[in-house]
Amino acid sequence: MLKYNDYYYYCVNIASWVLGLAAAVVWLWKIVRWAWVEPRRMEAFLRKQGLRGNPYTFLFGDANEIAHLYRQANAEPIDPSDDIVPRVMPFIKKTIQTYGKNAFAWIGPRARIIISEPELMRIVLNKHKTYQKNFRVSNKIIRLVVGGLVYYEGDEWKRSRMKLNPAFHLEKLKQMVPAMQSCTENILNQWKSKIGGDGTCVVDVLHYLEDYSGTMVSKSLFHATYNDEMRRNFHYLRDLTIMTDTASKPLNFPGSEYFPSKTKRRAKEMEKEVRRSFTQMIEQRLRDRRRSSSRGPNEGADLLDFILDELYELERRNSRVSNNKRKIMEEAIAQTKLFYFAGFDTTSNLLVWTMITLAIHHNWQARAREEVLQVLGQNKALTHHDLNELKIVNMILLEVLRLYPPVMELSRVVEEETQLGNLRIPKGVLLQLPIAMLHRDPQIWGEDALEFRPDRFAEGSLKAANGQAAFLPFSWGPRICIGQNFALLEGKAFVAHLLRTFSFELGPTYLHAPYAAFTVQPQFGAPLLLRKLY
Repeated sequence: MLKYNDYYYYCVNIASWVLGLAAAVVWLWKIVRWAWVEPRRMEAFLRKQGLRGNPYTFLFGDANEIAHLYRQANAEPIDPSDDIVPRVMPFIKKTIQTYGKNAFAWIGPRARIIISEPELMRIVLNKHKTYQKNFRVSNKIIRLVVGGLVYYEGDEWKRSRMKLNPAFHLEKLKQMVPAMQSCTENILNQWKSKIGGDGTCVVDVLHYLEDYSGTMVSKSLFHATYNDEMRRNFHYLRDLTIMTDTASKPLNFPGSEYFPSKTKRRAKEMEKEVRRSFTQMIEQRLRDRRRSSSRGPNEGADLLDFILDELYELERRNSRVSNNKRKIMEEAIAQTKLFYFAGFDTTSNLLVWTMITLAIHHNWQARAREEVLQVLGQNKALTHHDLNELKIVNMILLEVLRLYPPVMELSRVVEEETQLGNLRIPKGVLLQLPIAMLHRDPQIWGEDALEFRPDRFAEGSLKAANGQAAFLPFSWGPRICIGQNFALLEGKAFVAHLLRTFSFELGPTYLHAPYAAFTVQPQFGAPLLLRKLY
């Protein structure tokens, strides 16, 4: 009996070893297939399509070259007249110069196709069901920041977009202009307080413009006070995007996003604090809404009201909301984070590059000021109608968006094998659309494509781009940015009031160093010399 038991346990042990070895072999094969077999197969397929790119390097792809080029590009500032593309996207610039307008590259073992032909880019952005946003294949930190409307796909996106569109209708925007003037005056008064005996002061305007954008988002879209807590939320969201950039650095070991790290722990702590703050704001809005239940569904409604509209309706019907409340609250928090960050970052970037550019091009600053004084005078309150009359200011903002788009590139993931022009694109491939290069392409914009020339937009963006729809600062197609008109109106209001109050030029310590994190920012700030006019 003992011998039989020994034999039985011996067989069990052997079977366990065999199963363990088989599992290890299967696991090892999956790793080899992921890190070598599939990338090589994909490379062969892409080359048959006529695409060219660097040969695949085991596990890391183009990581070493990307890291080297970024270190080299960001080592020194550039002249304001230089092309910013080699600094903010050096690898893509080199790849296209070496291999042509449509080429491929590697994010670890994953292939990405760089598409820089305008017609193909428009197809990708128009066919949003085939070419979807790539957040689901991004690192986990970015998913702590980006959610809501920009993250949704299909029917979920359509439902959300239709629900939020009314918050950005013309009549709503008109109502925001007084708040825009008030917020602008607050910033300008802070600058006035710094003026010295010679009527000038040097101010790093970047942080003030961030406060302006944060105040505007809080007041106009959420009817909230921009206090120290909200300021901290903005900076947490900004820090999270910087961590996103760090977590995406090409030297990170592929798959390392699934391993714990100090960065990820800190990211979760910051997101938890932002979530707590926004949850309190949302719950307070729900309490306020219950106390004023007689108000019409859209009477005085802001963006947060439209976000919470579904929950309001359930409560109005006295329905049981416990099962749905958690889902609706999660959506509301995601939407709030998205619009707070997008409204904060997009407008502050537009304004800081507008001020820097006008500080360089005094002639355009003078022309814009002359127009502002002609339309508005020195003290007239801003109105939506008057802001629409500022044609030169509008052209300046569009030209700044061309030269310094909020996002340097857009990415999409192919949801199903498809034909794009002459290219057959397999499912799962990432497409990269370099907006900054498109906006500076001399074949589209002319030989003066690198120059600041706002009058190119005198007859609209289509004429400016020689008949091509190649102006994409807010994307293109059905998923064009829902807040683009808000951002442009906000920009006009600030610039108009600014030009009535100050003239400005580059400060003595200014260094021109556009830097691509999540958005394009001045790496060393924006110290400008302000001169009070009146």
